[in-house]
Amino acid sequence: MKTTTVSDKVLKLASFNLNLLTTFCLIYSTRSITEVSEILDVTPPSISHSLRKLRLHFEDPLFIRHGNTISPTVFADDLYTQLKHPLEIMSDSVGRSKQTNNRETLVIYSPFSVAVHSLSSTILKIKSENLNYKIKYIETNLGIPDALELLNLRKADIVFSAAPVISATLKCVLLRELRPILVCRKDNPFQKTSVSIEELQSLDLVSHLTADQVIYQKKQSLMAMLNKTHVSFETNSLMMLMTLLSETDCVGFITEEGFDRYQQVFGLRKLDLQFPVQQVNVYLTYRKEMEQKSSFMLFLNSILGN
Repeated sequence: MKTTTVSDKVLKLASFNLNLLTTFCLIYSTRSITEVSEILDVTPPSISHSLRKLRLHFEDPLFIRHGNTISPTVFADDLYTQLKHPLEIMSDSVGRSKQTNNRETLVIYSPFSVAVHSLSSTILKIKSENLNYKIKYIETNLGIPDALELLNLRKADIVFSAAPVISATLKCVLLRELRPILVCRKDNPFQKTSVSIEELQSLDLVSHLTADQVIYQKKQSLMAMLNKTHVSFETNSLMMLMTLLSETDCVGFITEEGFDRYQQVFGLRKLDLQFPVQQVNVYLTYRKEMEQKSSFMLFLNSILGN
């Protein structure tokens, strides 16, 4: 596993109580140990104890008492000037993190280049139901991680795959079936409405790369049936695939749903097949413990179409 080198400066901070710097800034601003104790809801002796630690660390008295007030030393003036801005930045960062964490992120992994689970309607569901979620969608055409690892290590909340995932801690449901269809651009020189294996062997095919084992095996089975069909280009990019189909005389397989979504945009037309092509199952898997959250079940039902 890749590790990140720890900065020496960060290591030095690990041995220092950063709360002491907050206490110092409060004392500097109020010029009163009693007032700081009230702000932090602690006793004055505990503030005095923190001040003693700071004096020992910086080897400077920091504050000098004058009657009922205290005045900062020259060193304390310089220290406050150096600390004020960085501490304000840290405060803003902590505030942003807290605000962001209040809006829970749902992480979705999918090997399918076309959003088969209609995320657009899901986003509308989140808004209409006031669900406190944002979606992080990761397309895993190549190098797809193991679904069990993704879910059990909580790197993902939902994983789509072409094979069912079996585990006592996970719930796997069949979402739908995808039917691959053959498409080309509307003005492709091949003007027939249907194509045989022999005719397809004379055309240039563009292919979509995926690491999902079930999809890959079905793709290999199809290519074995097509035998001498020439694959002129392979890509894991849906945009590149669509661009090639719309601007060249190549043909390619996409899902029927993908065709419905993009035929107008890319000027595509469908070619009926004179031979059978295997469908692909789409399975949705998540951790069973998520069912205890009503907001997640609302989100899930919007994907399942319930």
